[in-house]
Formats: sequence, structure tokens, C-alpha cells
Amino acid sequence: MALHQIGTLKDYVQLLRHHPAEVEALHEDLLIKVTSFFRDPAAFEALKAEVFPGILKHRSPEEPIRVWVPGCSTGEETYSQAIALLEFLGHRSADIPIQLFGTDLSQESIGKARAGIYPESIVADVSPERLRRFFAKVEVGYRINKTIRDMCVFARQNFLQDPPFSRIDVISCRNVLIYLGPVLQKRIMPIFHYALKPRGFLMLGGAEGIIGTGSDLFELMDRKHKIYCRKSTPSGLHFDFAASQYPTGAANLASDKQTQKREGVVQLLDLRKEADRILLTKYAPVAVVINDDMEVLESRGHVGLYLELASGRASFNVLKMAREGLLFDLQAAINKAKTEKEGVPVRKENVPVERDGELKDVNLEVTRFKVASNRERNFLIVFEDSRPAGRAESAGTMAGEAKLSEGGKEKRSDRQSSHLKQELVATKRYLHSLVEDKEASNEELQAANEEILSSNEELQSTNEELQTAKEELESTNEELHTVNEELHNRNFELTQANNDFVNLLSSVNIAMLMLGGDLRIRRVTPQAEKLLGLIPTDVGRVITSIRPNIDVPDLEQMIAEVNKTVTVQEREVRDREGHWYSLRILPYKTESMTEGAVLTLVDINVLKNNLEEIRLSHDQLVRERRKLEEVLRQMPCGVMIAEAPSGRLILTNKQVEEILRHPFPHAATVEEYAQGKAFHLNKQPFKPEEWPLARSLTRGEVVTDEEIEYVRGDGTPVFLSVSSAPILDREGRITAAVITFFDLTHRKGTEQVLRSTEKLAATGRLAASFCHEINNPLQTLSGVLYLLGQSTGLGEAERQHLATAHAELERVAHLTTSMLGFYRPSPSPVDLKICEILDSVLNFYGPAIRSGKIIVEKRYDSEDVIHGFPSEITQVFSNLVGNALGALTPEGTLELHVIASRDWGNPARRGVRVFIADNGPGISAENRRRIFEPFFTTKGENGTGLGLWVASGIVDKYGGWLRVRSSTQPGRSGTCFAVFFPEQKVSTMHHTNIRLDKSA
Repeated sequence: MALHQIGTLKDYVQLLRHHPAEVEALHEDLLIKVTSFFRDPAAFEALKAEVFPGILKHRSPEEPIRVWVPGCSTGEETYSQAIALLEFLGHRSADIPIQLFGTDLSQESIGKARAGIYPESIVADVSPERLRRFFAKVEVGYRINKTIRDMCVFARQNFLQDPPFSRIDVISCRNVLIYLGPVLQKRIMPIFHYALKPRGFLMLGGAEGIIGTGSDLFELMDRKHKIYCRKSTPSGLHFDFAASQYPTGAANLASDKQTQKREGVVQLLDLRKEADRILLTKYAPVAVVINDDMEVLESRGHVGLYLELASGRASFNVLKMAREGLLFDLQAAINKAKTEKEGVPVRKENVPVERDGELKDVNLEVTRFKVASNRERNFLIVFEDSRPAGRAESAGTMAGEAKLSEGGKEKRSDRQSSHLKQELVATKRYLHSLVEDKEASNEELQAANEEILSSNEELQSTNEELQTAKEELESTNEELHTVNEELHNRNFELTQANNDFVNLLSSVNIAMLMLGGDLRIRRVTPQAEKLLGLIPTDVGRVITSIRPNIDVPDLEQMIAEVNKTVTVQEREVRDREGHWYSLRILPYKTESMTEGAVLTLVDINVLKNNLEEIRLSHDQLVRERRKLEEVLRQMPCGVMIAEAPSGRLILTNKQVEEILRHPFPHAATVEEYAQGKAFHLNKQPFKPEEWPLARSLTRGEVVTDEEIEYVRGDGTPVFLSVSSAPILDREGRITAAVITFFDLTHRKGTEQVLRSTEKLAATGRLAASFCHEINNPLQTLSGVLYLLGQSTGLGEAERQHLATAHAELERVAHLTTSMLGFYRPSPSPVDLKICEILDSVLNFYGPAIRSGKIIVEKRYDSEDVIHGFPSEITQVFSNLVGNALGALTPEGTLELHVIASRDWGNPARRGVRVFIADNGPGISAENRRRIFEPFFTTKGENGTGLGLWVASGIVDKYGGWLRVRSSTQPGRSGTCFAVFFPEQKVSTMHHTNIRLDKSA
């Protein structure tokens, strides 16, 4: 009522009348469904100890053991009884048929009991041994074993109204009676008594018991566990069970109008019955109904006038109850009625009956009849007194008796003799009827005897035929017994094979579908049902009429091709969710032909994704390998990798061939090149096992910076710094080894240069002293030339020569000043503007620029300053600009570009970058590698080889770098020097993106 928001019971009744589903829901809610497995375990032990042995003791070998569990709810009690019985029987259970019946009012509970699936919480009530033996684990919990399930039959039943089961050995009705009142409990006990066998058992709950007259039907055996045994007494059960009316529909709920109409009809019938009862009681004749055994069944009216109970043991036999004078006529009438047709009355009139010491004439009428519900014969006997004539005669008799009393004893004796005569006449008539009956019976017996003799002869003939048929049946029975054993064995083998087949299909976890020759589905595995979206009712349908979840538009053609060619078709397919499967269609072969196809679907989605990942990983590895190879090729040192233990080379970079100057083909061994070509520093050759790579491959030794002398492919020696190390797998085994080597020839030369530099430094100090000494004469000479230029007597030619001399003198003075500044430390660094220093250098080289008609292009995109010594910065740019001017031809181009930039090697570092480029002939690659070496020059006799070396040292001193790019390609030749000074003091910067030609 709360769910439907109904406030009164009257409204809720109206809802029930118009909504049958609500009636069923209310019915289910009213039922109590509290149950569990092995509720009260001690009671089941009592069953094993007291009840089950008694059942086996009193049963025949072929008779089954039958157990009934009324009110079984969801089946736990029924299955518990079955498990307990199987545990008691042990190995004998295979030879004894067992039947268990579970009934309940709730159809929902019966459905759950039939399914036999219970939650995992039953482990609290069922032991692990029973779980293992009698249950199977499923996804939602546990399922009862098929052996137990086949023993149990579940049905919906109201045992108060529906007919009970019969021939039951045990009734387990535990915790049901506590919900019923005393009246219903008394009604149930005769039902249970009727259902049980003579030595059957009744088991009730611990809080229940037998009350009232039920104790006359059952005997208490176990007071603690409430176990009773059936007594051999009549149950007194009335078979008035009504037909089951479980379905509740609209037809069962009439409207108010129909209800009122039906109640009116009932009241009218009751009125008629009451009126008939009054009329029959007052005006109907006295009558009794007897059966074929003369027992009185019903009576109407005052039968005491004609019948009375005889003394002694009470009996309802109508002949024993007949009053004096009525017996012979009554018996004769009944016997005659037996021979008449149904409904034909047999009448006897004026039968004298003694009543209260007087004789009364009575008329009686006997009619044979049957009722539809009973096939036995019944007789209706109607008694009535004689009519008024009889009453007048009776009055005359009474008057005669009065005269007799007055007249004396003679009249009394006459009356007695008259009465005796009447009895004698009646006796004669009765004996005459008996003689007639006996003669008729003799005739019937003689005819029956003749028929029996004839039948005896026929039976003897039939017996002989039956003997022959018996022998044939015995022979046939033996053959059938043999065939039955074979069929039993075959059935057992078939069942076992089918179980193996079902378990095999369930365990392989492969979606499998079997089709017949007409493409109808014959068998489906659970995986196939889930994958293809099938349901159990799809078995037997044509596969083409079902739309599966996989995308195979030509499935029918593929199956036809398989049946036609008896080959296997295989294809990769996808379902609607994008999962990949491998579809295989195989022919279903029998001994002689192909009768269908077998479809299997294997989930390859993971494999497909793994293959895609492997492909992507392979591509990634290829790219990474190429990057690694590119890195190895760009590394300044030679790298070689050899696999263990063969020493076969699997990777070398180009620096190996450049340094060693001979090719290393793939799959070569490094020992082939090492043997006889590598020497210790003491000029002793390396043995094969002493080569660093061989030591790492064989012994796992790590070699670091070992210096060796190697004879290259062109015969020139080279000094190498060799390092090698093993490559180990996860188990620590050597799988390969890597070796690296650097060319130390340049370092060796540098060491010689350093030694020469020490000499050069001494020479420089001497040169500085010399410059200092000649600085004063140069000043004097400058003064003289100045005075000479002031003279007015010089001609034009003389003045030109004087200007040239003055320019050369300034150049010499500048060189001496620069020499002195280079070797004389400045007192302290200052802030220097790059642009101003470049302009001063261009001014210094102004005469050479103008004389060579050099085109100078300047782009100062930054006004940054650096903190340093003016002489050192000026010397760097003076050398670079001087070298560029020396490389240019007349009308060549000199470019100067200053920008704010980041460090190419370290983007986090900011600073200023200066490009000095020319379009001269360019520098070869060989010369570019040595251009910053001391005393190396490309100017021949005109160069010292110290300018760029000194400039590079100054730039390194400031934390920057000096690089060169050059091209000798005709039409695009030229050289570009890039100088980078890190940021010292930041001013306004203009970010400019500059794209320079790589060849410049």
C-alpha cells in the first residue's frame, strides 16, 4: 500500500481486483522463505541413525525410497535430504532407486529449486567435502550436482487442498506447521498419515509437534528431533480435494455487480433447500437407503416404527433391525429388487408388523438405483402404514379385543391363533420365495457349470499356447536382456563420451559452432553463444537467418565452398566492437560423406595488437638503429662492435675506415686486421689474444685508454687510444663487445707544438723587447716625416711617396704596438662594444680595402658589449678581417654581421655572435681540419701560422668558440668564420633570424 500510495484497505482491494500481477506479488510477499542447507545438522544425523535403517529394513529390493518435503521453499531442505540419504547408502546408492518430491506454494521458489544454483554464502552451512562431492562451482556461486538434481522433482502444491503423494517413506515437514493454526494442523495429519507407507516416518521441526487426534495416527520415536512413525490405523481422510486454481487472473476477480448477483442466487438456493427440508420432514414417507451389503446408509422420517436396533453388538444391517413380522417380506422384496431393472419398484402390501404389542399392516416398496459418483448398487426402502381400510380393520380388531376382555379367554386364544395363522401364511410365502430362488439359483449354477467346463477346455488349450508363448517369451526375454545390457553399456559409454565432449568444449575456451548439411545449428559452445550473440533457442535455426556479431557477409558462400571442396577456409574477421578473430570453417566429416561444417573463432585481438605493436616497435627500433648508426657515424672516434664468441664484426662507423684507412666488410673479424698491424709503444706487435676487443670478448675485461701504434691501410702509422668493454645479457653472459679508438696523432703533434710554443714564447719575449727598442726610433722617424710633409718645396710625386712612407710607418708602428700589447697585460678588463671594435679594425684596413675596391657589407643587429681586454678582442677580429681581405680578389665582398644569439652547443647560454664572411676561393676540407693548429698556414711564405691559433686561444679564454665553414664549389665558393662570446653584460637586444649559406 505504501508503494502504490494507497491509504485504505478498500482501495487496495480494488487495486487487487484490477491488477492480477499485484495479487501474485502480494501472495509471494506473504510466503515465508527462510531455509538453508542442513538446518539443525543433528536432525540429519538422527535420520541416518534411526529412520534410514528402518526404511531399508522394510522395503522390497525393487521398491524405490520415496521422500516428500512439503514447503520446500527454494529446495535446500530437499537437496539436504538427498545428500544425507546418499551419504548413508554409500556404494549401495547405485542399486536402490531414490525419488524425492519437493512442493511449495511459491512458483518463484520452485523455479529457483529447479535451477539448483545457490550463492557462495552456502559454504557456511555445507562442508568442503560436500561442496566438492555434490556441488559444482559456477560464476554466481555453486550448482547442485546433476546426480542429486535428477533424483528430485519439484512442483507447486497446496497440500491442504491438492491431492497428496502416496507410498512415501519419509515426510520432512520442518518449520511449516508453526505458521498454521490448530485447525489446519489437525487437517494435515490425516493427509500425512494417508501419504506414508505402513512403516513410514514423519519429521517435524524442533518447535513443532502433533496435537489432538493426530496422536492416534503417529507414534513418537525421537522426542528431541521430533521424528514420528505411522500407526496402522485408519486415517479418516476425506477425499474432498478441489482442483488446483493457482493461476490468478481477471476471471477470478469478479466485479461488484457480478458478486452481488451470485450472492442473490446463493440465497435463493438456500431458501429452496430449507423449504424442501420442511416439506420432506412433514409429508414424505419413512424411508431408508441401504447398500448391496444390507447396511443402512441414510434414513428419512421416523424409522423407529419399522426398524429398531437389535440387542448385542450394534449393527446397521436392515434385516437385523426389522421389527417382528417384517423380516420375511422385506428380505423377499429386496431379493426381487436385485433382479429387477434400476428404477423398477418392488412392492409388498398389508405386511403385519407388531408394534407396541399390536399388529399393524404395513406397505413397503424397494427400488434399486445407482449414483453417478459411485458404481455400487443401492436400494431405497419406503415404509408406510396401510390405508383407512386397514385402519377400520384395525379398529374392528380393537373392538373385538375389548369384547374378548369382556368375554373371556376363548376370544383371546382365537386372536392368537389368527395371528399365528397370519405368520404361518407369511412364512409359507417366504419359504416359497426361497424355494423359487433356490431353483433359479440351481438352474443358473448348472448353466454356469456348463460354461465353466467349456471355459476349462478353452483354458487348457490356451494354457498350452501360453506355455509355448512363455518359452518364446523367455527366449525373447533373454535376447532382450542381452540387448538391454549392450544398450546400457552403450548408453553409459555415450553418456561418458558426451560428458567428455561437453567438458572438452567448455575447457578449450574456443568459440565453436557445428552446422548440419542444411546449415542449421546443431551445437554451440558457451563461448560461441557469447561471441555470436546466440541464445539456446537458436539451436535448430538456419545460420543465415541469424545476424551474428561478426562481419562475414559471404559466410554462406564460404560454408558451401568448404562442403564442396572438403577444404578448410580461414579468414581474419572483426566483430562490431572492433575485436579481431580468426574464423576457420572445417568440413564436418562422417565415415562416408560430409554432413555439415564446423566453425571456430579464435580471439586473435591481442595477437593482432601485439603484431601491430611489434611492427611499430620494429619500425621504431629500425629508426633508433639508424639514429644510433648515424650517431656512431658522426662520432669523432672509431666504433666497432663484434659478437661473441666468434668475433664477427656487426657494426663499424665511417671514422673507423677514415682513421685506419682500409674497409671493414660485414661479417669480417677484427683479428684479421689487428694481427700484425698493431704494436705496443715499445714497437712490439700485439698477439691475437692481446688485442683489446679479444680480451673483452673472451675474458670480459674492460680496457680504458690503452695507447697503441697501428699501421694503416696506406702504410702510414697512426697513434690510437683504444677502449673496449663487454656487452652482457640479463644472465651476465657475454653477447658482444664494443671497441672505440681515437686518433692521437694530432695530440702527439700538439705536444710537439707546445714544445715549439715554449720556444716561440721565448722568441716572442725577444720580439717584444725588440719592438720596445725600435719604438723610439719609429717615433723619431714619424716626426721627421711629418716635418718633411710640412715642407712647401715638394712636388706632387714626392708628396705621394711621402704619404706611402707615412702609411707604412703607421702600419709598422701599429704592429709594434700590438706586439707590445699582446705580451703586456692590461691593467683591468673594460666593457667593449663589438660594433666599435669592428669599425676600428675596418678603419685600420681602410687603405687595403680601398686599394682592392673591396665591397664591405655590415649588419649590426645587436649593440651588446663584452667585458674584456681591448687589445685581445681587437687582435681576434684584426686577424679574421685581415685573413678575409687576403683571400679576396679585387671587387670581392666582405660581410660583417653581429647578432644576439644562443650558444649552438648549449641553448641555455646567451651571448653575441659575429659572422665574418668572404666570397674568396674557399678552404679545402683537409686544411679546415688543421686551420687552427699553430704554424699551419695556407698563405705559404706570406703567413706565420700563428694568427688563427692565437685568436682561437683568446676566444677560448673568454668561454666562447671560433668555427669555420667554407666551400670550394665554383660559383658558391667562400669562407665564413663565426665567433661567439658568452653574455657578460646585457643591453637592448634585437632578435633577428639570419639564414646564412652553409658554404659561406
